[in-house]
Amino acid sequence: MDVGTISSRYVKALFSLAKDKRQEDRVYDDMKMLTISFEQEPGLKAVLDNPIFPLEEKVKLLTTAAGLEVCELFTRFIRLVLQHKRESLLPLMAYIYIHMYRKDKKITRVLFKTPAPVDEATQEHLKKRLKEETGNTIEFMGVIKPELIGGFVLRIGNTRIDASYAQQLREIRNQ
Repeated sequence: MDVGTISSRYVKALFSLAKDKRQEDRVYDDMKMLTISFEQEPGLKAVLDNPIFPLEEKVKLLTTAAGLEVCELFTRFIRLVLQHKRESLLPLMAYIYIHMYRKDKKITRVLFKTPAPVDEATQEHLKKRLKEETGNTIEFMGVIKPELIGGFVLRIGNTRIDASYAQQLREIRNQ
């Protein structure tokens, strides 16, 4: 069984329907929250794989894990996946939907690591410059990593720029 093919077929159908109904943003938010729930609560996947829990309990659990107010389309999708016994693929389906949405909406994720907090003006300037460079909407996430000592690490999509002092010290040590 090719889990990637199966998952992407379900997600393509969901994304297409969500776009037709103009609910792709709501489903995106629900999928992001579901992904966070899967990451933070490892027991969630174990409950889904457990055949003792009835379908309605699993639907209720997943809709709760996706947020307080999930859209009806998301709930119908969860119910369909559970009816076809594909609940083990739900984390992958959520990731695929998020990726598909970002690709369709031209959203680029940016991870900016610094040793100290960065002020709002600097963040906005960086977002503006990156938007000019990529032509995409920027989804910005800043992380504080004191072990960098100084400088920054910037990850844009699959590109990583390491201008941290820690990296420079490693290079000096290697030379």
